[in-house]
Amino acid sequence: MSAPLRMLVWPGMPADEALDAVEARLGVAVEAVAIATNEQLEQRLLAGERYDVVTPSDYMVERLAARGALLALDDALLPGRAGLAPWTRRPVWDPDERWSVPLAFGTTGVLYDRERIGEEDAASWSALLDPPEGVEVGLLAELREVLGAALIAAGRDVNATDPESLAAAAALLERRADAVVRFDSDDFVGPVRDGAVAAHHAWSGQAAKAVREQPRLGYAVPREGAVLWVTTAAIPAGCERPELAHAAIEALLDPQVARVTVERNGYATANAAARAVLAPELRDDPVLFPSAETVARCVTIRDVGAEGETRLERLWSRVSRRPGPSPQPTPTLSPIPSGRSTRA
Repeated sequence: MSAPLRMLVWPGMPADEALDAVEARLGVAVEAVAIATNEQLEQRLLAGERYDVVTPSDYMVERLAARGALLALDDALLPGRAGLAPWTRRPVWDPDERWSVPLAFGTTGVLYDRERIGEEDAASWSALLDPPEGVEVGLLAELREVLGAALIAAGRDVNATDPESLAAAAALLERRADAVVRFDSDDFVGPVRDGAVAAHHAWSGQAAKAVREQPRLGYAVPREGAVLWVTTAAIPAGCERPELAHAAIEALLDPQVARVTVERNGYATANAAARAVLAPELRDDPVLFPSAETVARCVTIRDVGAEGETRLERLWSRVSRRPGPSPQPTPTLSPIPSGRSTRA
């Protein structure tokens, strides 16, 4: 019996049903191991863990490729690329489309309780970085997302690592540190829905699903700018079954398979052919599929090199370990609930 196809994925992306479809098409079991941050994905690969397919986001593709950690893709084995939305082709982090294939995308913004924060106030990073006295909020447990939001709010480049820019970001993060009661990338919907916080730093996929299900909730892409993220499929350099890995990615590009993850878990697909077969309530959801105007004020995170990463990690260690009402730890390889996914 063939060994399982091992995948390193985000919770719910791809959806369990999509992974079932990959199993059926390839005739091999799929073992999905969940991560909550790109840094966890990097740690697992660099620690020598073996996977056939991984799902790094944009800047992590750039970093892993530079370190020789990814296998060059064979375009002839991925005809499903033809169905991708034109704007996803030849991205800045992989201009030759050599290392990755876009699977999902979205924005990083503010999920908020409409009864506690007004729409205008939520449409600014100040909702999280400078909330009113007595208002508690949450941030993602993702270094580049949190520091990126602070850099954008400070009027700096999201990829800046110079001392002046980082000092400006630190000042914003530390000014109202008392209001940040959690750093969490696993569950940023529940705390807002249940009233534990008034607003939470959030990725748009799960936020869109929450807003559709709970009218009391809203989602905003801050007017100062925000991150546009793209989650991809890639093959680790040490993959011993590259043809099978390509076949798995090709299966995920099938519109009928790609649509499932949108329908079940709310991740926007980068596959134009898949979006076309979605129900109107999903296809036309402005949180899930932001307007061209919204996308125009978004930016992409890039790899900043070893020296830049060291500076960011130093700042992250400082701001994510500060004392507070309910301090949360720096991200680790902790268990992540995600359906069929394992935690090997």
